[in-house]
Amino acid sequence: MKSAFEIAGRRVGRGQPCYVIAEAGVNHNCDVQIGYRLIETAGASGADAIKFQSYTASRIATRVAPRYWFEPQDPQGTQWDTFARLDKLSERDFKALLGHARQLGLTAFSTPFDDAAVDLLASLDVPAFKIASADLTCHPLLERAARVGRPMILSTGTATLAEVEEALEVCRRAGNDEVALLHCTLKYPCPPEGINLRMMEHLMRAFPEVPVGLSDHSLGIGVPQAAVALGACMVEKHYTIDKALPGSPDHYLSVDPPELKAMVAGIRTVEAALGKARKDVEPLEREAWKYARRSVTSEVAIPKGATITRSMLTYKRPGTGISPRFFDMVVGRVARVDIPEDTTITWEMV
Repeated sequence: MKSAFEIAGRRVGRGQPCYVIAEAGVNHNCDVQIGYRLIETAGASGADAIKFQSYTASRIATRVAPRYWFEPQDPQGTQWDTFARLDKLSERDFKALLGHARQLGLTAFSTPFDDAAVDLLASLDVPAFKIASADLTCHPLLERAARVGRPMILSTGTATLAEVEEALEVCRRAGNDEVALLHCTLKYPCPPEGINLRMMEHLMRAFPEVPVGLSDHSLGIGVPQAAVALGACMVEKHYTIDKALPGSPDHYLSVDPPELKAMVAGIRTVEAALGKARKDVEPLEREAWKYARRSVTSEVAIPKGATITRSMLTYKRPGTGISPRFFDMVVGRVARVDIPEDTTITWEMV
């Protein structure tokens, strides 16, 4: 596996800036105009990519499959009920969304949920494939996508480490070594105590050659920024233009444009702040190093030739003289010159 690779010309992986994906999913509500706005605002907010979901209700779930999320407007509904309501975006409209993203310079791809979706996305030349957590063990789908030869992003919610290893092996056997893993807790929304960001560290140790990031289902923008501080090289976050929109059940738990912009800015701040793993004096600290530290200072006037006693000395700013670390080395020395009261003492004076 490669520790870094390119998605549409952007280097992704270890040692690269965090790759931020605005997960639009089906928050377009099957309305291409809403889709356009999702693309435009995601790009303006600083996201590296926008991602949609490609599925057909009849291919993803039986008509009686229970939901694992709650929809207050339809509490007794099935997964099929939700998917059938949101799988109406036409192939023509989806092509238009991808084309609009390309025109704006924003990378766009999708999560396929069936073989036909993989084939469609491959024909549209998407630059990457994202596989949902729930499909990590759906090896036929995973293999079909991997064989296309695009970078693969695998969410790992509900998976054991062994299942993650199996999924990576499926990609390897398909000839695809450009794979990223996203830690995820498959709960909508996910409370902070369920996030377990340190699971990323487990994935990093177990698969040191594979880029690791986070697919986040928490509310707010704090968790993705913390993930970057722990080393996430990719972050995916649900995204909408308006949390109050009906239709997709993901609107309310998504970030909106101002939040996405703040999240990206926070991630870039974290990256800039991480710096290097070595303790030293920073160039930015040079002024403070000279003027905020203290020096051995004369408490009283010390005449030339006098033997210096402890009572003659104190320590004050600036730090341009003898460091207080050497206070005891100054005591007992002889003054070479007259030292006025309240003077920063240097080695030349004693």
